[in-house]
Amino acid sequence: MLNTNPNTSQKKHPALAYLFRLGSSRSVITISNCLKHIAVILGASDIETADWAKLKRNHWTEIKRTLTEKGCSGATQNLYLTAFKTVAKEAWTLDLIPQSSYLKIQALKGVKYERLPKGRSLTGKEAGGLLAACDDGTNQGKRDKAMFALMLGCGLRRAEVVQLEMKDWDCCNRSFCFIGKGNKERRVFVPKKIDPIIDEWLMARGLEDGIFFPRICPGADKSKLLFRTMQPSSIYRILQKRARLAELGKVRPHDLRRTFATRMLEQGCDLFILQRAMGHTSVATTSRYDYRGETSREEVCKHLDVFLQL
Repeated sequence: MLNTNPNTSQKKHPALAYLFRLGSSRSVITISNCLKHIAVILGASDIETADWAKLKRNHWTEIKRTLTEKGCSGATQNLYLTAFKTVAKEAWTLDLIPQSSYLKIQALKGVKYERLPKGRSLTGKEAGGLLAACDDGTNQGKRDKAMFALMLGCGLRRAEVVQLEMKDWDCCNRSFCFIGKGNKERRVFVPKKIDPIIDEWLMARGLEDGIFFPRICPGADKSKLLFRTMQPSSIYRILQKRARLAELGKVRPHDLRRTFATRMLEQGCDLFILQRAMGHTSVATTSRYDYRGETSREEVCKHLDVFLQL
């Protein structure tokens, strides 16, 4: 068990150092929850009072047993293992645990599992329907259409879309250059079919500095722009509204990114080029966005139905 340390705030703190290094606010929340749960499992009350200098390899056995009993998936267990190993690395870096304990923890292996990918990739008809659902003649509609077109055509995450600024836009090269997840800078080029959508939005927005996709004034005036950053969660609510109008069923913001990846692979894009375009550290992560197999299996079933005259 981890002993609690009431004076930990006055010492080097590996868990807080780990959280401080995370670039994404969503990652901070996710890992913070993991570390809180780990601390509780090991007998501490929270992250700050846990004595992370006492970490041992056998602690993972207790954590894994608790997660298994709760029915946590392999992905969740591996996330906890990553948090456990990383906080141990921070503790070792700060000279709080011996190298022998650190190496034993780093040698732990993750859970092997394979699951069908979550979410879905939109068809061309569905993507077109989503964009058409934004054509209501308002500035809000023009903004929403440009946002979704950019996510579908360039694979941006919702957290990246809301952070875009006018200075990130290169009109001559029709591209955006910005700092994305993991503090990685990348450039994305706007497909020609999306050019008119972006231009229409810029005519409504204007060319002044500031947030590229500002908020819309609440209430009756749906055309007034408020140049303040939207929350990533706002993208989800906006998407649900437009998806209902397009009768698309359940659609998540990340499905637009999955659609981008799948369409690129269908066009013969090299996986490593796609990896850079999406800002992934590992090509293995990029490969999980390939939904071509799902579409192919659907087509096989359709042909089989015809063959069997069903």
